Amino acid sequence: MKRRQFLAISAVWLAFPSRGNEKQLTPSQAEGPFYPVVAIPDRSDLVLSDAGLKGKEMMLKGQVLNKAGQPLNGIRIEIWQCDANGIYDHPQQPNNQNFDSHFAGFGSVQTDERGRYAFRTIYPVPYGPRPPHIHVKLWRGKQELLTTQLYLPEQTGNEWWGGSERQHLQMHIADSQDDQQAYFEFVLSA
Repeated sequence: MKRRQFLAISAVWLAFPSRGNEKQLTPSQAEGPFYPVVAIPDRSDLVLSDAGLKGKEMMLKGQVLNKAGQPLNGIRIEIWQCDANGIYDHPQQPNNQNFDSHFAGFGSVQTDERGRYAFRTIYPVPYGPRPPHIHVKLWRGKQELLTTQLYLPEQTGNEWWGGSERQHLQMHIADSQDDQQAYFEFVLSA
């Protein structure tokens, strides 16, 4: 390779840095039919009462980052999910009158200065043909940034419309003596 060719190629490499250090964006997924019909309140604790609660409690924690790995502050995260019987708190849900009154079903939090968030919820369960999952929507102000679903490890289902993105939407689960801890890192283009 001649010196001139080498310098030209090097100039291109410098002008367009490698994207090898960028994080993979979190894939989007369908909102689903049971997005709450009321305003989702600021509520990190979806367990309204330990006494009588059906299902196993779980802490869902994580961070929201941009592609460069920098934390995103002030991102509103909404979650909603069915109760331990597979019923959503939604008027279109069959048997919604049997929704567990000890469980809120949905809530939202804002990320802190380090992009962190945390929810106390229940371990997701399957319902019908759907694998266990938690619905999530991320907002910056009134701008919707992402709608997706989080899955348990190795329980992403086999529905034809699920797509390979579910492999990138698995929560990391760690059992402790006291409760179950789940972790998920959202990566946004914002």
